[in-house]
Amino acid sequence: MKPRDRVLRTMRFEETDRVPYDLMEGAVWPELLEYFCERYGHQEAAQVLDYLDTDLRWIGMRYEGPERPSIVATGPEGYTKAVSQGPLADAATVEDLSRHDWPDPAWWLPADYAAYRARYPDHALVYVPGWMPLFWTACEVFGMEQALVNMIAAPRLFEAFVERQHAFYMDLLSRGLRAARGHCDICWLGDDYASQKAMIMGPSLWRRFIKPYLGEQVRAARDAGLYVLFHSCGAVRPILPDLIDIGVNALLVFQTTATGMSAPSIAAEFGGRLAFYGGIDIQQLLSFGTEEEVEAEVLANVRAFEHCGGYVVANAHHRVSTVQGRNIEAMCKAARRCTYPLATG
Repeated sequence: MKPRDRVLRTMRFEETDRVPYDLMEGAVWPELLEYFCERYGHQEAAQVLDYLDTDLRWIGMRYEGPERPSIVATGPEGYTKAVSQGPLADAATVEDLSRHDWPDPAWWLPADYAAYRARYPDHALVYVPGWMPLFWTACEVFGMEQALVNMIAAPRLFEAFVERQHAFYMDLLSRGLRAARGHCDICWLGDDYASQKAMIMGPSLWRRFIKPYLGEQVRAARDAGLYVLFHSCGAVRPILPDLIDIGVNALLVFQTTATGMSAPSIAAEFGGRLAFYGGIDIQQLLSFGTEEEVEAEVLANVRAFEHCGGYVVANAHHRVSTVQGRNIEAMCKAARRCTYPLATG
């Protein structure tokens, strides 16, 4: 079976020859590339993906705007510091939003998706509009604490920000979808709503402020003939029925170590209704575990979904400096051995 067929059948919960697998979001970060360079002489991410024989390939937009400073802080505090105090932390009215340095969506241009399809005729292609989330961008701009306060104390201000961010993203997304239609198979969308323990905001607030706009983005992708693979880390179980409701096909990251996200329980409740991509822990297992432990985790997750399908093996996060390249190899090799029906015992 060709990789593209394998992935698309998995998204439809249909029978495949084996479980599909991938490097999360096609990312080969510096520490991982260094491993493959030293061991096999690979110089580029594409060589690593080809060597591992992953089933998906990822294609972003082209940015041709002015250089913009990153809002993400560097140093030991990292992302936590970036969302502690946003540039609009003192915004009190909708008019104050005009003070923000809003980017122009025209700075992002579609890639040549036809050329990527010609280059990878047998792989599932993922169109990636880019990381421009609704909730998390509000956290960056207001500061996380103030964003959460605004949801309760200044709901019109918060919703006005989300409306503006959504309009910006829909402009970019729609142009990309027109170009990707007929070439790409899957559209990646993303936001972050949870820690590893719980949702950052109550599910009712998410349903009020985020769900309607995310639903419109999902409908645009589905209307363009693409499946939707949605990125959100952590303990997002409370809103999984909502993601199904708005037409999301699969959840990416699938952080099985987060509260309520174990593979057996997720497969039992949501199997056959929502596909799951990821599930192989990188914080501990792929960083500090043995190859045998990695292989056992892959098999355990695949077994959990054997009755319903809809599972893609991948590392649950990327850009983690402690990852062991040998364990990434072990993950991919174990997935390749997971042919259906699975061997008993």
